Amino acid sequence: MAESHEYEAYLSRMLERVPATLDKREGSIIYHTLGPTAYALVQQTYMLGYMFNLLFADTAEGIWLDRVVGDFGVTREPATCALRRISLFGRDKNPMDVDIGTRFAVHEVSFRLNSRTSIGIYEATCEQLGVAGNQYGGDILPVDNVNGLGSATLDAAPLIPAQDAETDDALRERFYLIVRENPYGGNVSDYTIKTLSVAGVGAVKVFPAKVMGKGNVGLVVGDENSNRATQTLVDKVQVLMGEDGNGIAPIGHTVHVTTCTDLNVNVTAGIRLKNGYTFSQVEPVVNEAIRSYIDNIGFNDDTIYHAKLVSEMLTSHEGIIDAINVTMNGSGENIKLIKEYANYQVPLPGNIVLNEVTS
Repeated sequence: MAESHEYEAYLSRMLERVPATLDKREGSIIYHTLGPTAYALVQQTYMLGYMFNLLFADTAEGIWLDRVVGDFGVTREPATCALRRISLFGRDKNPMDVDIGTRFAVHEVSFRLNSRTSIGIYEATCEQLGVAGNQYGGDILPVDNVNGLGSATLDAAPLIPAQDAETDDALRERFYLIVRENPYGGNVSDYTIKTLSVAGVGAVKVFPAKVMGKGNVGLVVGDENSNRATQTLVDKVQVLMGEDGNGIAPIGHTVHVTTCTDLNVNVTAGIRLKNGYTFSQVEPVVNEAIRSYIDNIGFNDDTIYHAKLVSEMLTSHEGIIDAINVTMNGSGENIKLIKEYANYQVPLPGNIVLNEVTS
């Protein structure tokens, strides 16, 4: 171990300074006296190295990273609360209204009604921070007494998804973007950074005036998972951008906000297996590898590569010999994604059909 080696090196250097006329063999009084001091020096050397790493953005972590990026006006994004929609029905199955502030709960997560959108339809804020507030959809129970309530349903898709507190890696990446891209006065970097700072937005593509027309800027936003954003989130970003300089956008800029278009990617393939492996063992693993590859294609990436998909399949399980007749949406070629403001495609896993090839 490095620490053991350093200890021996420290101890050896200290013993070298002891006169040869004195007994400094292992087991001697001098040897045992210097040993704890050498160990303490090793500890201090380790701590100095650790503290040195905490002074720089590429190696700092936790509160130390907060302090490093804070010198440049960057702060860690905190965890947020999900905004959800709850539908309420009376015992007669008709929509019913209740008081604002009424609380509902399910799976150790609770929600408080904060606004009414129509009869029996409410927006509710999760009372717990983080992504736990995004994860359930279905029947939900009242915490408070609600006379005449027949049922309550929590919509599966959040209006504005919650996020956990920003991780060190995400904060570091955003810090580099800010200090290296020189955002200023409504340039692309400025719009990118300010849009990503909006709670619920996890991805954005900026279309400048040369694409949108003089004085116009287009923003295509994605949610925290870089998927299609809800209309509520799109409207929120649109309001924050403002008009004629009364929001984030500079004077003279008209900002148009939309979200991406889902492109389902259907995959078919034949799998040839080694002896001793069954298709039932391998199929779920390959299925997950395909989904993972498609899910991890970046918001701004413009190509789904056929060769990469085949590679992910072949390396997903040791029992696979070959993958043949692999198609994406009926073709054995790459899929080129449309990346226009009016149709900004982001891929999603579609139907995946795998079969075993034995011949």
